[in-house]
Amino acid sequence: MVDDGLPERLVPSGASLVFDEKTIPDALQRRHALAAGRWGVLHVFEGSLRFVDLETCDERHVSAPDRLTINPQVPHRVVVDGSVRCRIDFFRDLDAASSMRTPGAFADTDVQLSFQRCEANGDFAGVFYETFLSASPEIPPYFAATDFDRQRKVLRDSVHLMVTRDVDEPEMREAIERLGKAHGRGGRNILPKLYELWLDCVCQTAKLLDPEWSDGLERKWRVRLRPGIQMIMARY
Repeated sequence: MVDDGLPERLVPSGASLVFDEKTIPDALQRRHALAAGRWGVLHVFEGSLRFVDLETCDERHVSAPDRLTINPQVPHRVVVDGSVRCRIDFFRDLDAASSMRTPGAFADTDVQLSFQRCEANGDFAGVFYETFLSASPEIPPYFAATDFDRQRKVLRDSVHLMVTRDVDEPEMREAIERLGKAHGRGGRNILPKLYELWLDCVCQTAKLLDPEWSDGLERKWRVRLRPGIQMIMARY
């Protein structure tokens, strides 16, 4: 089974929940297929499972931190034979259904204003790294030789880009391509499971700095930033 990765010019269209061996839906374990013009990326964060291509009868054992591309209209199922944590991110062609907005587009203004309030009330990148570095023992080794003056600027600029640019814009897509290469297996090898922790810490930072923070605004931050994260993860 050859995995050629995602084609170019795709944008995220949603995601599943994170499943484990007890919560993975029966529907995923039975024969099913994605619709025409829809792709999936199966991320295995912990453990492993088997992906069965029912068209070719090929099987692939997918173990953490690997991912697998699911092509449109290909009948398949997954087989769970041990502990696992996984998620499926969904993508569509950028040119398909051009009237469709990408996930997070509805939240752009509210999140942009929130980010402006955060920057007015403190050092967003500095607060973020205090939070992120203490969030998990897996994080500090990635920053052992980091120039934090430079890194804080990179973080601030990255969040600003994800807040102000949509994933269907060329500038955003070029930046995501660079980030994907820099953070992928051939670069810093950031494990895909850590991106959700990164998003948690971004939201914790915004909560500390934005005096108008609310649960609804947190949801908008998460929806706004997740498409860019999905595209970076898909390049792992």
